Amino acid sequence: MYLDHLQKTEHPMKLLRNALLETFVTVADCGGFSEAQYALGITQSAISIRIRDLETSLGYRLCDRGRGGFRLTERGETVYRRARSMLRSARDFDAGLMELRGTVTGDLRIGVADAVSSLPGLNLTQALQRFGARPNDVQLDITVASPAELTQQLITGALHVAIAPFRNQIADLEYEDLCQEEHRLYCGAGHPLFTLQGQEAAPQDIAQYPLCQRSYDRLPLAGLAAGEPAASAANMEALAMLIATGQYLGPLPAHFADAWVRGGRLREVNGPEMRWVTTFHLATRRGQMHRRAISLFAEDVRRSCQTPPAAPGPG
Repeated sequence: MYLDHLQKTEHPMKLLRNALLETFVTVADCGGFSEAQYALGITQSAISIRIRDLETSLGYRLCDRGRGGFRLTERGETVYRRARSMLRSARDFDAGLMELRGTVTGDLRIGVADAVSSLPGLNLTQALQRFGARPNDVQLDITVASPAELTQQLITGALHVAIAPFRNQIADLEYEDLCQEEHRLYCGAGHPLFTLQGQEAAPQDIAQYPLCQRSYDRLPLAGLAAGEPAASAANMEALAMLIATGQYLGPLPAHFADAWVRGGRLREVNGPEMRWVTTFHLATRRGQMHRRAISLFAEDVRRSCQTPPAAPGPG
């Protein structure tokens, strides 16, 4: 009878959870009491009581709320960071215990580099479909960030798994090759090289023009302008917009730039060694693959990388 009761339990156990801390972290994440009431499913007055009780227990204020809006105090910022990390660990602990009875549950925190949805060899959407089709009670959380930020979040436990071109690999993490991404050099309409229309540009001609790059994980563009780029951007779309001004040359993944090229806004600059390849990796913290949800998702990613992507629909 007791086992039957366990198997019929709809909600996962919360062995190490603290309602006061969970409320405080949610309020901080939402930026105030009003927004948090919808995430928590309780009234603002109930939230206020919980925050007051937590502050009373700690002996200091965590946040200021009033006409000036919601703001964490200096101590509140520290409590927020520690509580958020502790609650993540608590959810992972609960999920680990539940998995002992064969239940796939808990959080699965995934990090990816930007502009991967059209990367031909990855098929991340298909991997998510495969994982979602499995019987599970897992809450997915997907973060888009630079490889350096993803690395840091893997180390701290904020992420379980990340997919990106990790050039700088560290001993605390395990890496698995997934696929490759081709980058090419592009210019925008109005740039002097735009009219070449497929003709090869001489290296000295290419090198004289300003270059823009990503602000992270810059490609080693041999033969181009030395030193700092004339402009930088934190993601692919912003970088494409800089190139489209016609004022800069810049590298983009070929799969991402394709729509811009077909729309007539960008054109590839052909030249010696003007194409580069980066390798995408699946990264996890060492020892974490024992978590059932993580190992299943990793397997789904591997299988999807081996499957050709579906042909694009009309239009």
